[in-house]
Amino acid sequence: MTEIKHKITNLLKSFETGNVRYEYLEETLDYILNNDVSKNDAFSFLDLLHLSSISKTISSHDTNQWAMKIAQVIEKYNFHTGQLLLQREKRYRDKVAIHTIDGDNKIDITYSKLWNDVLKTSLAIKKASNNQKATIGILSHNQYKSAVVDLACLSSGISIIPIPLNANKDHLIFIIKEANITHLFLGGERAVQLWNSTKYDEELIVIDVNDIGSLQSKSISWEAFHDKFSQYQKYDDIDELSDQDMNSTITIMYTSGSTSNPKGVKFSQLNIISKRFSRALALPDISNKDKFLCYLPLFHTFGRYFELMGSIFWGATYTFAESPSFNSLLKDFKIISPTIFISIPKRWVQIYELMNSSIDLDLSNKEEIKTKLKDITGGSLKWGLSAAGYLDPDIFIFFHDNKINLMSGYGMTEATGGITMTPPNEYVEDTVGKALPGINLKIEEDGELCMKGPYISKGFYKDDDSKSFKNGWFYSGDIFKEENGYYFIIDRKKDIYKNSRGQTIAPQKIENLFQDFDLVKSAFLVGDGKEYNTVLIYPNKENIDFNLQNMNEKQVQNIFSAMLISINGFLSPFERIVNFTIINRDFSNESNELTQKGTYKRKNILQNFDLEIESMYKKDYVSLYNDDKEIKFPNWLIREIGTIKSNIKWNGNEIIIADKNIILTFRWYENKVHIGELSYDIEKQTFDLAMFINTPRLWLGNQEFVVFCSNTTFRIKESINYNEITLVIDSKNFYGIEQKTTFKENDLQLSMLHKSLLLYRNNNISFSSHL
Repeated sequence: MTEIKHKITNLLKSFETGNVRYEYLEETLDYILNNDVSKNDAFSFLDLLHLSSISKTISSHDTNQWAMKIAQVIEKYNFHTGQLLLQREKRYRDKVAIHTIDGDNKIDITYSKLWNDVLKTSLAIKKASNNQKATIGILSHNQYKSAVVDLACLSSGISIIPIPLNANKDHLIFIIKEANITHLFLGGERAVQLWNSTKYDEELIVIDVNDIGSLQSKSISWEAFHDKFSQYQKYDDIDELSDQDMNSTITIMYTSGSTSNPKGVKFSQLNIISKRFSRALALPDISNKDKFLCYLPLFHTFGRYFELMGSIFWGATYTFAESPSFNSLLKDFKIISPTIFISIPKRWVQIYELMNSSIDLDLSNKEEIKTKLKDITGGSLKWGLSAAGYLDPDIFIFFHDNKINLMSGYGMTEATGGITMTPPNEYVEDTVGKALPGINLKIEEDGELCMKGPYISKGFYKDDDSKSFKNGWFYSGDIFKEENGYYFIIDRKKDIYKNSRGQTIAPQKIENLFQDFDLVKSAFLVGDGKEYNTVLIYPNKENIDFNLQNMNEKQVQNIFSAMLISINGFLSPFERIVNFTIINRDFSNESNELTQKGTYKRKNILQNFDLEIESMYKKDYVSLYNDDKEIKFPNWLIREIGTIKSNIKWNGNEIIIADKNIILTFRWYENKVHIGELSYDIEKQTFDLAMFINTPRLWLGNQEFVVFCSNTTFRIKESINYNEITLVIDSKNFYGIEQKTTFKENDLQLSMLHKSLLLYRNNNISFSSHL
């Protein structure tokens, strides 16, 4: 024992003098791995490895071998999430661990407070379950309280299931039942609405994190939960951090699959913790001085593991973005001045486009461009990662030229997120980088990428026969090639893709829904990297019930429009099909569009039908015309309402959605337009409905309009100014209107403002209480 203490003492001395010797590190690692030392000594060594100076010293050597050995140390000495959090609390105490943002203000949460909240929540959960085996579910938007629940469970060995907030009600019920969830933490209005839609009546303890109320079942508020189960209990760090089985399943993350139900990916403490050390070896310059600005959902691996767990691992500061909307993120950039931003490609494109619209990038000098970019991103941004979709190399190079090290990456849920990443300052166009430390990759004869390592999941929950896990390897389902250590994505073997928002779409699942219609011979879903889904349809012209040959174009459109409406009823909003095209030939082997098994070669179909696909994405809205006036009706609202483009009509007096029996008063004469219950002055001959929705001051109090939009107006992400239209305020608009309206109490500010204005318009003095 004295020998290991001497080695660690030497390491500490060399660290303090800024002269870390690699030989000391290597000798100490091997000694701890090959001998039985105390946990405290092993943990002290692991603690040193999160420091940037140590990672830099190791990074010039075999980082993959280091990552593999570190994983063995983690497993041998039972270094789990709770031990990691306790280490950071002891080292950083009063340093800010987490920022939350409220308007223009940021709220600081120190490492000590975080650890204290984690312990209290862990005790409350254990007490609530009478110290019996509990499985906790979290259905919530990103927020501090929900993150504390997650960390509390991981720290104390309680099974924890983050549930995707974009799940539909059937998937939510499936997850609750399959995972045997005993306690469900609901966070936010959207979670409450989704939960209520299930009408779930089986025994389950529900904790209303934000005290929304209006729940269909009995629930406990966050404060009452803590008061009832942890108020008078004493807690001790050591008692709460007993050993855990490092290889058993501690958490399950559900992801879309090619089947009808989500797949649960199992993770152990070894998976979670070993990944953090591997990431540190790949990014040795990141340190406790860094600040993350984060909006990626915590029910996805990048948000949960890289951002939240990664920030804690480095002793850095994690920030909950107030909203994932671009305008809100721009505000947060200025408040936080982050050094690290991880995002889907769309946000990086938006920053570039904002730059291009603010200054002339061709005429401006380098210093002007850098100054403007710093102004937009807060002045301190150094690191970025773009994943979950394709980003043009020109965008990468633009940020590199302006001292923001934007890296490309490839990851999967089954690998706790990242698998490859372009090394800092070593970007190669159109690649997803090199293998991260701590993972072994191989490419099969058919090009499929396979992997194994300490942070790869051991399999799917309750699915021991999955063909994705074979002989210790995980088969990605993606086709790759490798050149000089860099990996290139060639094609997707699995029929799964991500839209421009990073949401996972399983096209085969949606395409299979068309099999119930004899009128369709083939259907091909399009939407990879796009804002919304569309479909190519080849009809069954031999169907005797419909003589398509003798129908006109409008009749054919009506038939297939009705079909899409029926199919959309089975899909989540982000999966719905917005547009379709009838193609004049079927997919074929001759055109190299089908495999020998008859499945789609998706890449070839996309190329061969490029013109047809392009026509479905020319505009992000449908134009409604009457005389010389145009209404731009956004595709996202079409998707939310659950209809398709061809079913939306405007007769000059009303916008009518025929299949939904929805009508909105919309009368337009000269420079006046009457929408719903209110009147407006308008300057142009074109009305942009998306701009109107994103300017709440124009429609708050307009109940007919809100009902028409199915309350989606309350979920807008960006508030803008639609300056070409002005609300006409007069006594007729705002007094004496007879109207009965019922509302559910919620935490949405727009909804409450809307209610207040309705009461004001009805001359009800109680309107002020809602402000």
